[in-house]
Amino acid sequence: MNDNDELLFADDEDNLFADEDGDSLFAEEEEGTGADSDSGSEGAWKVMIVDDEEEIHTVTRFALSDYEYKGRQLEFLDAYTGAEAQQMLTEHEDVALMLLDVVMETNDAGLQTVKHIRETLDNHFVRIILRTGQPGQAPEESVITDYDINDYKNKTELTDKRLFTTITTGLRSYADIMAIEHFRQNLEKMVEERTLTIQEQSKELEGQNIKILGSINAASRIQSAMLPQLDRIKTTFPDSFVLFRPRDIVSGDFYWFSETAGRIFISAIDCTGHGVPGAFMSMLGDALLNQIVNIDEVTSPDRVLNRLHKGIRKALKQESTGNQDGMDMAFCMYDRQAGILEFAGAKNPLIYVQNGEIHKVKGDKMPIGGVRSKEEERTFTRQVVKIDQPTVCYMFSDGYPDQFGGPHNRKFMSKNLRNLLLEIHQKPFDEQQQILENRLDEWMADREGSDIQYRQMDDILVMGFKIG
Repeated sequence: MNDNDELLFADDEDNLFADEDGDSLFAEEEEGTGADSDSGSEGAWKVMIVDDEEEIHTVTRFALSDYEYKGRQLEFLDAYTGAEAQQMLTEHEDVALMLLDVVMETNDAGLQTVKHIRETLDNHFVRIILRTGQPGQAPEESVITDYDINDYKNKTELTDKRLFTTITTGLRSYADIMAIEHFRQNLEKMVEERTLTIQEQSKELEGQNIKILGSINAASRIQSAMLPQLDRIKTTFPDSFVLFRPRDIVSGDFYWFSETAGRIFISAIDCTGHGVPGAFMSMLGDALLNQIVNIDEVTSPDRVLNRLHKGIRKALKQESTGNQDGMDMAFCMYDRQAGILEFAGAKNPLIYVQNGEIHKVKGDKMPIGGVRSKEEERTFTRQVVKIDQPTVCYMFSDGYPDQFGGPHNRKFMSKNLRNLLLEIHQKPFDEQQQILENRLDEWMADREGSDIQYRQMDDILVMGFKIG
């Protein structure tokens, strides 16, 4: 402040500087300046007075000597230049409020101090109240627009009551901001702790997943070893294919093949479930079929299914546990010498094409395994197809016809699969398999208004072979 700052506060009944006779209200007191003066009690609000006039410091302290806000008194810090205020604020980052003059060592020292606080120190918490005795030097409108201050006061306006209001408003704002900041820091800490916990859990889960995946891959290798070698099927049926697409790494669908005593056995089986549970069922089914056909030499398809049903019921203790796991299947025995194909089915059909006509041999409407109310003994039906001309046969699980896709999110349906098989039955079998796979992929990718492909719903198995 310079010599022009003669009128510090307005003439008012609460004028801070003059009594009725115009004399100073305050006697001279010892010059005690700086951050140590009036260093207040612990927990006090820190208020920094920045002004080059000692009298301003003295009057402000006096006017606010009994002030309290939320049970806390004020601790005053005194600076007489902008540079001193900037340095002091680096040592006292918890200053709540600053009463800042504009004209001090330079005409814009106060404004440069504001800029330093907000931009260099990045302190947006301290409430800055600009006090000027020369409003023409720092016009209110331009200062409010260009500088991040919280209030602008002309010293001629500041009575003790208005100073009280200004300080209270500033401290309330500071308290609110610090409450928000405290909440933000706590929230940030909670997020960091939660993130760390999630990362630790993620690492633990990742380790567990690696172990589980390793076990499932091992199970997949075991299941692959259990399945008939495709070369073996090709040797017996040169014109054949097996489209096998598990939904997961391991499958509840499996195919079975055997030759014994001049007869050829081939089957497509769909076990309850998919993934690991389905794979366990498939291994049980494979073991029982090997026992029934290869060791016990049961050759009639209906008797094979009857025995398999009893074997599943016994192995899973379904009478006592109520377990309902089982399998749907199509089972064929081809007697080349007799020129017949015998079939029995548990819910699943046999599709064959002769002389350009497609035929469907329905399976019985009951699965292998499971418990049905009021059931005495489950018996399956043997059906015979005469093979006196080239015949193309197909068996499949419900995975292909039940796959959702297309523009309207619908199942592919068994009828559409039969029509497709009739359409392609004269093509080479490798080409047939490729067409089936391509059509399935196109069906799953055809999602209207979206680039997201439908996910595979179930294990998929389609077998085709030519006899006669």
